Amino acid sequence: MPLSTLSLCRRRILAAALVASCPLALHAQDVTETRKDVKPATFVSADYSYQSFNGDIDAWQLADISIGRRTTAGSIIARVNYANRFASGGGQLEVDAYPRLTKDMYAYLNVGYSGSSIFPEWRSGAELFASLPGAWEASAGYRQLRFNGSPVTLLTGAVGKYVGDYWFSLRPFVRPKDNGTSASASLTARRYFEDGDHYVGARVGFGSSPTDVVTPDSLTLSRTQAFSAALQGSGDITKGVLGIWTLGYDSEELDSGRKRNSWTAAIGLKVTF
Repeated sequence: MPLSTLSLCRRRILAAALVASCPLALHAQDVTETRKDVKPATFVSADYSYQSFNGDIDAWQLADISIGRRTTAGSIIARVNYANRFASGGGQLEVDAYPRLTKDMYAYLNVGYSGSSIFPEWRSGAELFASLPGAWEASAGYRQLRFNGSPVTLLTGAVGKYVGDYWFSLRPFVRPKDNGTSASASLTARRYFEDGDHYVGARVGFGSSPTDVVTPDSLTLSRTQAFSAALQGSGDITKGVLGIWTLGYDSEELDSGRKRNSWTAAIGLKVTF
């Protein structure tokens, strides 16, 4: 295979890994869906994110449309994602579910499929959450991306604490590999208002593997260290319509020793019925 073709192939696989679980994307697993005070409703949402690399490479874009239903038994969400990376576009179908198992226990389930080269062919995830005494909560689960080769698996979990209207959560990610283990972690803080749909917050992430993002071992381009930070919020635009936003910064150190910095802006609308 020509070097230029190989390089393009590797870049597309890298892009697929990044798109698969981007922590700055508005549609990433949302703890709002696991809160007890979230009101039952049917909703439709549309999100768009733009990630600029300061001219290092072309900007990356991600858009999605979702439809979901919340009930006292939990939430289920169907989603169509579209991404453009390295002048190549592709789509992905995805389903999230947040079933409530008992009064103090609920789960997160995810499955996604794509026939595009810039997404994993399959992705999946599962996590079990438990509410603990003293307004604490804990969880354990996994995320997995399946390309043409071996699956890439992340082990994850979280420890969270509610303090009045504030919520704090620490989430590690551990990736077992043939040549060792890589790890990362993120710390999230949110200030909720009248319910789980109205909040402002911040998140920071750090580690040898980007938070909730995996780059396959076969790539020559992979992160050795990374730092990310983001501000986010959700609030009413008008009755029944929520505006959601994220502004984030990411700094990644590549194997070559060079650093690549990027800014991400994401906006979304959610209409409830």
